[in-house]
Amino acid sequence: KTMGKPIAMHQAVSFMIAEMAIGIEAGRLLTHKSAWLTDHGHRNTHVASMAKAFASEHCQKVTTDAVQIFGGNGYNVEYGMEKLMRDAKIYQIYEGTSQIQ
Repeated sequence: KTMGKPIAMHQAVSFMIAEMAIGIEAGRLLTHKSAWLTDHGHRNTHVASMAKAFASEHCQKVTTDAVQIFGGNGYNVEYGMEKLMRDAKIYQIYEGTSQIQ
């Protein structure tokens, strides 16, 4: 709670959460499209690269925003957000950085 109401009830925070959800769904759809192309015997290299680049970038943004929403507690080991933020960085690097996708 902050200023007498739940954090998620603040308009700016609600917008952040909505943007997180939009990006997560977009990444999921890119991944599904890549899988669909493979299932139907088409090349999926281009879409798979887009899915990896988008999802890894969005993952980093989501975890950074979550730490921001949690405030000082976002860096606290007890909440686990700091670990998720560190772990998200590896997705940008693993299997080729987003810059060379």
